Amino acid sequence: MPLALAALLFAVIATVEWDRLPGVARIYLGVATAFAIGAFAHPWMNVADAVGQGRDGIAVLLAAARMTGFAAMMVSVATALRTAVLR
Repeated sequence: MPLALAALLFAVIATVEWDRLPGVARIYLGVATAFAIGAFAHPWMNVADAVGQGRDGIAVLLAAARMTGFAAMMVSVATALRTAVLR
């Protein structure tokens, strides 16, 4: 998935999660911003290719955003599952 689409995906997820988990939604916005910056620096590349180049600071930013986005996604899923079970 190109970086621009990943940025759009995380921006949409942030919008969806804003009422339920505003802190996690802000993390999603940060991840979307990092992916958007990466999309301008490395057009039409995916996250793995951009991180694999590793010749600039954008690769470090994208690696951190990828890990942070994964952790935030796990928190969202765990919270949604806990809420569904407790109903």
